[in-house]
Amino acid sequence: MDIWQKWEEWYSSLGINPKDICHDGIVNENKDIYANLQQRVLFVLRDTNDARGNDLLDLLRTGPRYQTWHTIARWAAGILNKFPHYSQIDKLDVMSETLKNVAVINLKKKAGRSSADLNEINLFAFQDRQLLRKQIECINPNIIVACGTFDSVLWLLEPSFDSSNIDKHFARKDDLTILSWYHPTRVNNEQSYEDLRRLWNKAMLH
Repeated sequence: MDIWQKWEEWYSSLGINPKDICHDGIVNENKDIYANLQQRVLFVLRDTNDARGNDLLDLLRTGPRYQTWHTIARWAAGILNKFPHYSQIDKLDVMSETLKNVAVINLKKKAGRSSADLNEINLFAFQDRQLLRKQIECINPNIIVACGTFDSVLWLLEPSFDSSNIDKHFARKDDLTILSWYHPTRVNNEQSYEDLRRLWNKAMLH
């Protein structure tokens, strides 16, 4: 039984329509390409905006649409390409290709609304914690960009992290780095790219 069958059974047991699940994960259909990357980047977001029953990966495989995914693609291009000048990654072909080399998940698989209810997000993250941990384990990232989800990611991955390896803005343990970062909506794209570069350099020197 794959993880989505388990999620459907779990939601059915909670009285949630399993057709409301929005699938996510490794964007590239060839999972081996992601698995063999030196930097396996996972973006952890909150929920989707009215994507009931959709597959987020189908959307991302055709390139970025909407502000959220253009922003994510720029951040990913920076991490995967050692942060070249912003003008070099602010191109549709670069962003489209970059999205094929990352993974993206939401803590809440049931479609949300235009603005996230953080209490509801945390409730879903807690009740789905075993499946979320299994999903992250299967993706096997060595870089997690927690987009407004840093605290949730830390407790999901406990006991891997403790106060000795957690900074206010990042956490490191063995070969895994977690960055505490903005949610990709309503950000200054060039400024957030430069801010991420500085945080990345700081985390790598820690």
